Amino acid sequence: MSNFGPHHHPGADQLLEYAAGKTSKAVSVLVATHLALCPACRAEVRRYESLGGALIEAVKPVAVADDALASVFARIDDDSVADDPAPIDIDDPATVSVVPQPLRAYLHSGLDGLNWRTRGIGIREASLDLGDSAIRASLLRIAPGAAVASHTHSGVESTMVLQGAFNDTTGRYARGDIAIATDDLDHRPVAETDEECICFVLVEGDLKLTGPLGRYLNPFVRI
Repeated sequence: MSNFGPHHHPGADQLLEYAAGKTSKAVSVLVATHLALCPACRAEVRRYESLGGALIEAVKPVAVADDALASVFARIDDDSVADDPAPIDIDDPATVSVVPQPLRAYLHSGLDGLNWRTRGIGIREASLDLGDSAIRASLLRIAPGAAVASHTHSGVESTMVLQGAFNDTTGRYARGDIAIATDDLDHRPVAETDEECICFVLVEGDLKLTGPLGRYLNPFVRI
């Protein structure tokens, strides 16, 4: 990958699945938002799409049923097929500068108008509806120098930095970077002290607090 732009990217397999339209709705939003900030990954996805197009052209045509085209149009008209939301015209300069359009389309207001809930000292979270019930999506605001409680995961946690930066045992993550945490990682993200860190987070499964008090607080605290 290039030295320009983010340094932590989706895996090559995830970019390939995105190019092929195989990622889940929530993961598609995550990857698209990363692509808005990452020239290297945009070029990689374009390469995958070109390869896919070349493979399709190389395949011999096959006969289809007479009513195939009608079936396609019927599916397009079917209300059960969910479309991406139309981008919302958010004119708040602070929000526009922080949140790229692929994700901004899912905000119902500017950042300060979202329903922020306190999740710990210096930690606030606003839930997002991405139309994917299997994955919990949210924005996380971490005050300068504040730390998310030590935790592990029963599934995958994907965190993309939109503003500022944080550090944990796996490295430093700044704007556009994606941190992937699996069930074998116990970590404690700490925001850098120069500015608030704002992140887009996808969580599959549960997060479990660790550390001396973690097992006692788990029934009462949600990250």
